[in-house]
Amino acid sequence: LQPDFSVFLILLIRYVFCLPLLVAYAIYTRGPNFLKIKNIKGLILRSSFGFLGLLTWFLAITKIDISLATALLMTMPIFITGLSVVIAKEKVGVRRLSSVILGFFGILVLLLPITPELNIWGAIFALLGALFAALMFVYLRILGRSDSPVSTAIWYNSVGAVLAGILTYIFDRTTPLINLPGFEVIYVFIALGVLASFQQFFLAQSHMYAEASVLAPLHYLSIPFSVCVGILFFGEIITVKFLIGTSIIIAST
Repeated sequence: LQPDFSVFLILLIRYVFCLPLLVAYAIYTRGPNFLKIKNIKGLILRSSFGFLGLLTWFLAITKIDISLATALLMTMPIFITGLSVVIAKEKVGVRRLSSVILGFFGILVLLLPITPELNIWGAIFALLGALFAALMFVYLRILGRSDSPVSTAIWYNSVGAVLAGILTYIFDRTTPLINLPGFEVIYVFIALGVLASFQQFFLAQSHMYAEASVLAPLHYLSIPFSVCVGILFFGEIITVKFLIGTSIIIAST
C-alpha cells in the first residue's frame, strides 16, 4: 500500500477499520458499560505509546527491509525487561539482566558496520518502535489488572484514529482515498482492519494472564514470518550477518 498511500493515511484506515468488530464484541460482552475504564492514566499512556510505536514501525518498513525492521523490533523484549522493573514493579533476576546485554550485542551485529545501503533513519525508527512498543506492553499489563481488554482496545484504536486523522490532514491533504484500479484496495483495507481487531483483542487478553516480561519472548515468532514475507513478496536477500545478529537477539531471551 505504501507506494500509493501515505503512512499517515494507512495508519488512519487501519485504526478505523479495526473498530467495528471490537465495538460489536464489547457491546455483546459488556453491555452499556463497554467503554468503562478505571485506570484512566494507564489508558492514556498505553494509547500514546501504542500509537507512537505503530507509527514508527510503519515509517521503518518504508525505509528498510521488513525482515531487518522486524529483527530490530525484536529488541522490544529487552526494553520490556528493564521497563517492567521500573514501571510495573515486576521482579527480574540476574539472568534476564544478562540477556539485555547480549541482546544489545546482537543489535550491533545487525547494524555495524554502517554502510551506504543501510538507511539509518529506518533503523532508528525500528528501534524507536521497539522502545514505544515496550512501554505500551508494560502499561497494557498494568491495565489488564483492572480493566477489560476489549474496552482498552476500543479506546486505543479510537485515540489512534483521531491522531492519525490529524496527521493525515496536516501532512497529506491531497492524497486520494482510492487510486488503485477497481475496489481491490478496499478489500485490503478491510482485511487490515479485521486482522488488527483480532490482534488487539488477543494482545490485551494475554496481558491479563501473564507478566509482560514473560510474554515478550513470544514476539520472536514474527521473525520467521517476516523473513518469508520479505523473500516471497519483496525479493529481500537474507545475509549471514542478518542471521547471526538475529540469532543473538533471540538467544538473549
